[in-house]
Amino acid sequence: MTEPFTFFPPGRLIDFMRQAGEPGLVNLAAGVPGLESLPCEALQSALGRAFAEEGPTMFAYHHPEGDHLLRELLADRLRSRGAGTSWRDLFTITGCQQGLQLLLDVLVQPGDIVACEVPAYYALLELIAERKARILPMPVHGPEGFDLDEVDTLLSQWHPKCLFVCTTLSNPSGATIPQANRERLVDICRKHGVRIIEDDIYAELVDGGAPKPLIAFDDGSTVSYVSSFSKSVSPGLRAGVCVPGKIYEEVAVRKVQQDMHSSVVSEVALRCFIEDGSLDPHLARLRDRNRRRRAVAIETIQRSFPPGTHVWPQPGGYMVWVELPGLFDLEKARSSAHDEHVVFAAGTVFFPTPPDRSYLRLNCAKASEDELIQGLEVLGRVLQGLTPVRSKG
Repeated sequence: MTEPFTFFPPGRLIDFMRQAGEPGLVNLAAGVPGLESLPCEALQSALGRAFAEEGPTMFAYHHPEGDHLLRELLADRLRSRGAGTSWRDLFTITGCQQGLQLLLDVLVQPGDIVACEVPAYYALLELIAERKARILPMPVHGPEGFDLDEVDTLLSQWHPKCLFVCTTLSNPSGATIPQANRERLVDICRKHGVRIIEDDIYAELVDGGAPKPLIAFDDGSTVSYVSSFSKSVSPGLRAGVCVPGKIYEEVAVRKVQQDMHSSVVSEVALRCFIEDGSLDPHLARLRDRNRRRRAVAIETIQRSFPPGTHVWPQPGGYMVWVELPGLFDLEKARSSAHDEHVVFAAGTVFFPTPPDRSYLRLNCAKASEDELIQGLEVLGRVLQGLTPVRSKG
């Protein structure tokens, strides 16, 4: 039976971030885009225009909820996806991580129950544990995510304070809730009085374009929304957006207490980048690049990894979720691969308790294409040399 429990997170965000910049490695671990995929020329042009037009105002204190014109542009993009969002409904944040933490801090007290998709982003698990909340795992069963009947049953039984879900290209599984299921998920949570915290950070990476977010099916009473441009434009900008819904004022006050306001320079540069018409052409190129990289990775995995390895299908993005044919000693695999200058993310860090089989999250974007193939071949050779602790069955 699934029930809430306290836990200690198996992974730490700081360790992954330190590893991301370690030189000399084929890095298949960090969930970051490749440097050559960043729109540097367009961002340089946007920054130049921002300096020319804004001048010293970019270096002064600013409105606590963010650049007004950028907020209008962000609301426009959400409305184009079916959400009835006004610029007054949102404020900017310093990356998606800040938005998740703000909402958790406002909604959850120590000992409260928090429902969360599992597997889940390891930094989110860290935040939940740090808040001393009890986690209610919501199993992700495949590329379409939750079983909604199971969600309905679990929410009815345990009445958690909120439900965290990355609705599109979930990190790490790549699961994407089908459009037909999204309104029903909102209805289920509304019925049980459970606030959804929707992480939408990967939606713009879907090959066919971003689907409707959950806030498109809500009036602010049930869904709080966070996203950022860290995966779609630049992680270094640290520019994101939060649409808290009916708890707007509480979350906005907490945001100002944390950092007064987000980076004005980053916000004005992003606004100019969007105004210049650079965002959508960049996204089209990025989706095409990611599609090619995923295909290369999957082909290499299929010929190099142990027989029975399964790559979960997904409609976009630059990471793949790999299910190995049984339970392997991933710590031994990690050490052996590191000896050959290859690092990867073991699936254990994405679960609040050890899973019954082994998974890997592999980044296809950071390394060059040749390095990607080389790194996956090394990892495949390492795994082929291990005897599973338990075979899939």
